[in-house]
Amino acid sequence: MRVVLDTCILKLATFPAENNASALIYELARAGLLEAWVTPAILEEYSDVLSDHPEFVAEIVESFPVCYPLTELSVIRHEPDNRFLECALAANAEFIVTVNTAPGHFDRKQYQAVSVARPGEFLNDPEVGRLVKKLIRG
Repeated sequence: MRVVLDTCILKLATFPAENNASALIYELARAGLLEAWVTPAILEEYSDVLSDHPEFVAEIVESFPVCYPLTELSVIRHEPDNRFLECALAANAEFIVTVNTAPGHFDRKQYQAVSVARPGEFLNDPEVGRLVKKLIRG
């Protein structure tokens, strides 16, 4: 399954908390059970926002595949969010996972073939549930 993780998901993944849905999603990607796609622009945003976690950023750079969208979009009012949509469309991702679903951000449930899901919704997807079980079994 191909996904694009909004920066907020990775920031939340760095917080120590029991039942941290964002951390679980990151672990699925790190384990190779999800393909979490990025672009150079997204990697730059990750680096800026996660600058206090350089080892975490290095792990992301090593494990997330990179694509290079050929089309620049202006579909979402919050301009930086368009980079995540561009990535999702270029990588044929099934989901963008985010907590930013307020008006002007990822305020639609679907952008062409890409679904937008909050972490809990994403983890409740039956296919993702199977991947979580696989991760837990090791």
